[in-house]
This record gives sequence, structure tokens and C-alpha cells, in this order.
Amino acid sequence: MSKVMSLVLFCLAFQCTAQEKACNTLNALNWLTGNWHSENSKLKFSESWSRISEKTFEGYGQTYSIVKNKVVSAESLRLVEMSGEVFYLAKVASNTLPTAFKLTRCDADSAVFENSRHDFPNKIRYQLNKDKNISVFVSGEDGKGFSIEFIGKNGNAGDE
Repeated sequence: MSKVMSLVLFCLAFQCTAQEKACNTLNALNWLTGNWHSENSKLKFSESWSRISEKTFEGYGQTYSIVKNKVVSAESLRLVEMSGEVFYLAKVASNTLPTAFKLTRCDADSAVFENSRHDFPNKIRYQLNKDKNISVFVSGEDGKGFSIEFIGKNGNAGDE
């Protein structure tokens, strides 16, 4: 029985190490590249990601108000691989400097970025769905947050 338990523990340790290793590079996040959009009766959301180098993705997100007929928020985004880790950098108009979130967990179809010191959000999770669309979950302390269900524009998102 102890041999079986040792084998199980070895497999679990190897699985965790393999998962952590995948999170150390941007290669695990290639599914994020492309153009994504979502809308409801009041707002249109868009986000786009492209790989600009081996260690950098560049992105842009915006929220457009249908009622006001204008862009109400925009952010410049980057995913940067450095020193064996991956960081999500978001630059919004209300902050003079970008806010960094560290990639803490990932697998073949999801990525979690966290920054416990930021006021809101503390966590951003991207999830690639079976239909090749993505869900983005943005959350903070006390369970507050929101999610956006994005679909790919022109059928190319996630396949580039």
C-alpha cells in the first residue's frame, strides 16, 4: 500500500511541477490572442490581444456606452514574461502607472492573475470555453466583481 501511496504522491508532485512550468512562459496563453467582443443593451465591450515578441503580448480593452454614444473606459494591456514569471500589466486613465498582476495559476484553457495589494480588482481570470469563446472574471475582496462573456470577432479569436 505504501508503494501505491508513494506513486500517487509522485504523480501529484509531477503534475503540479508541470503545471507551474507551463505558467512560466507566454506559450501557455496563445489561445488568448485575437479580437474579442461582448455587448448588452447599454454597453459594448472589446478586447484584443496579439503576440508582439517571444516574451510580450500586447492588448487593448475598451467599454463603449450605447446610451452615451462614446467610449467610457479604455485600457492598454500587456502580458510580459520576465525572470521566469508572467505578468499582466493594465494601464487605465485613472492611474498614472500600470498595475501589475502576477500569473499565479494556469492550464491549457485558463489563466489567473493576482495582485492582493491592488484596491480593485485583486484577481483576473481568463477562461477559454469549449465553444472557443472566453469568459473573463474580475474580482476583489468581499466577493464583489463581475464577468464578461466574450466571443471572437470574425471567427478568428483564439485560433491565431
